[in-house]
Amino acid sequence: MPRQSPEIQFFFQSFSAIEYQSDTPVLCYVFENQSDMILANTFPEVEKAREMLDKARDRGNETVSIFGGLRGDKIIPLGIVYIRQPWRRRGQSAWNIDSINFYRELWERTMLAANRVRSAGYTDFVLVLPSKFRPENIRNDRCQEQRLGKFIRSVTEAVIYANHSLDELIQDAPPLIKNVTLTYFGEEDREVNNFFQRSIEEGQAIGEETGRVRQLTVLPSNLKHPLQFVNRATGAIPKPRTSKSKAWRLLKGHHFSSRTKISYLYGKEGIEKFGFGLIHAVSKGSMYNPIFLKVHYRPLTDRQKPVKKIVLVGKGIVFDTGGTNAKDDSNLERMNYDMAGAAIALRTVKLADKMALPVELIALVPIAENANGPEAVRPKDVVKAYNGKTVEIVNTDAEGRLVLADAIAYAEKHLKADCTITIGTLGDMSDMGPDLIKVGFGNDKLRKKIIRAENISTEKVILLPSIDHLNEVYNEHLGDVSDLLSCPEWDYFHSAPFVFLYNFFNAERPEWIFVDPSALFETDADSYGAGPGFGVKFIWYILKQYV
Repeated sequence: MPRQSPEIQFFFQSFSAIEYQSDTPVLCYVFENQSDMILANTFPEVEKAREMLDKARDRGNETVSIFGGLRGDKIIPLGIVYIRQPWRRRGQSAWNIDSINFYRELWERTMLAANRVRSAGYTDFVLVLPSKFRPENIRNDRCQEQRLGKFIRSVTEAVIYANHSLDELIQDAPPLIKNVTLTYFGEEDREVNNFFQRSIEEGQAIGEETGRVRQLTVLPSNLKHPLQFVNRATGAIPKPRTSKSKAWRLLKGHHFSSRTKISYLYGKEGIEKFGFGLIHAVSKGSMYNPIFLKVHYRPLTDRQKPVKKIVLVGKGIVFDTGGTNAKDDSNLERMNYDMAGAAIALRTVKLADKMALPVELIALVPIAENANGPEAVRPKDVVKAYNGKTVEIVNTDAEGRLVLADAIAYAEKHLKADCTITIGTLGDMSDMGPDLIKVGFGNDKLRKKIIRAENISTEKVILLPSIDHLNEVYNEHLGDVSDLLSCPEWDYFHSAPFVFLYNFFNAERPEWIFVDPSALFETDADSYGAGPGFGVKFIWYILKQYV
């Protein structure tokens, strides 16, 4: 069983209440090339360390470090969390603390700081907020309130994320963090206390589910074949009595609340009989049977306004060998991450359940392994999808769009959603940067929701062109002996999955948001705070706009 990450206790206090302990590091946020006079007067050692880093040409691990400081007759662990200045144009010197880059840097540095605390053997620590983020102006300054709220949420999320490392496979794992105290400059009052409480609670909920996605994603594939993955993601074990039944079965014993019902289809034959030909085709080469989850969250609400219904479709390929078009060694790294979309979809429903979000959610999650075996699908095979369209398999390594397409077709026929959000690692991101989520949309009305979610979540987005602008890519998907080609002859890595999936919606301008978090495959994604779990916050803040 995985090592459970206990819930971290977060506290907050005015600086006047701080107590120095030899077993509790005090970490201070500092900004590149910017002195904090209040902090400098209180912690001159920290200010000296900041000045040294400002002058250093190469800044390595010392940007987050713990060292000794003397307070009275007591030596205490002090630390620095050095926030580098966000990207700016040459000659532009002013800090922009409202930029997404600033909050990405804050999140990543805080996660690194929490890891350093754990590595040093501590379980408790204090974080001193910069004086420019003191809460005294939140009553009268809406912008300051939003900044501070975003700062506190980001810090809380990052600390919890750091506690969700995969420690179960390590004999001598570092201790887990238990207590964190956020310390601010300023006076304590009821309004400030309520503000901190709200911000921390939201950060805790999001951080917990982002951390769970991290654990599910980095888990080695030998520990998460389809049934194992379901058990780890839901807490329940499906009972595969036969792989031939085409009936939905109820999954009992899951750790979601009673507001959520989980049902499933199991097995290659059962899934094929139900009409999911594309999911069946992808799973044929594997020794493991696929499973298709349907997770339905119904909120309890007495409001008069109708509740919106959103469908989340998550790609659950627990390992991707490429199938018959096998990947070479260099492309097999992190292929156990290929189920990230499924993990995001499932844990986002859990987040909604936990936060009692007044939006009806249905997650459709096809889970399979794309392997090369005697029965594996081959290039040029033609397969029928759930909606009756035939698809010629051009490349068996383009499997993610196939399993998503069957799930979309099911949703279009049976669920009548106000919006469908597809989530899957579908395309290369090497020329777009390691900290961007690729996002497409079915109609222009959704663009505003996407931009708003990007700004609040601080997870950066790169928008695909409008579907109308991809007409040539669309034409390349039309087959000669089938309705569709799974991918065109030319390698349109970024747009082909988006265009292919568009064919499975009934409306010409569907209410559809396409989310591809493939940045997590990049080797430097973690350094930008875009590793496993990247995308949860963005989707959460999309959903909140449907309240």
